[in-house]
Amino acid sequence: MSEIEATGTVVFGVSLDTVETHQRFRESLKLDFSLLADATAEVSRVYSGIMAQFNASKRVTFIIDKAGYIRAIDDKVNVKTHGEDVVAMLKNVLPKVEEGHSAPDFIATDGAAETHQLSAFQGEKNVVLAFYPRDFGRG
Repeated sequence: MSEIEATGTVVFGVSLDTVETHQRFRESLKLDFSLLADATAEVSRVYSGIMAQFNASKRVTFIIDKAGYIRAIDDKVNVKTHGEDVVAMLKNVLPKVEEGHSAPDFIATDGAAETHQLSAFQGEKNVVLAFYPRDFGRG
């Protein structure tokens, strides 16, 4: 297991290349992560932007936590040290939830479209977070 996998993280590379090109590239470099073909450039436009002169995604890395929040953006990617840089970012930005430590802050919306932020209750109220698998499903 890699250091990245040990953090419960999955890695995806994204580019405007085709699925076939990705397969050849992945095999040639023996990559152990998936490459996503952004054929319509929809994902790249939202996240990285497009380098018009090359019709290619800009080189940017996003760390997105389990709750879906962007925790870090590296827009100065060093290709030679990128793996090590990602491991360092993950260790620095992912919340570490342990008993006796401060709870990581979060923002979430309820069924009445009201937004709640954990830090708003600090010093005011105790909070119970009761997690469950899913509504109307098993569990």
